[in-house]
Amino acid sequence: MDIDTWPPEGNSPVLIRGYHSRRYEDLIESFHRDAVLLLSQGYEPAGQHYVEGQWGAAWGLLALILTPLIVGLVIWSQILTSRPIGKLTVTYIRRAPAH
Repeated sequence: MDIDTWPPEGNSPVLIRGYHSRRYEDLIESFHRDAVLLLSQGYEPAGQHYVEGQWGAAWGLLALILTPLIVGLVIWSQILTSRPIGKLTVTYIRRAPAH
């Protein structure tokens, strides 16, 4: 599980976090854990965007070209048995405390 944060440091009113994982369930679990932590710091989730990972056409072409050399079969097995990394991007906004 990999998490990117923008801006990397400081007390910005807007915080953007990118969560990367092969499993959607891991992304959601990390998001929920962070949301609770950031809520205690005054940040609320304002929006989110999920992009399903996908293998590039170059991997398929490389596997096709290398299939006669048996190396392509190894690449095909990797493409067919594992999921590419998906990304969940969440925007958090710091809210003013209620009076």
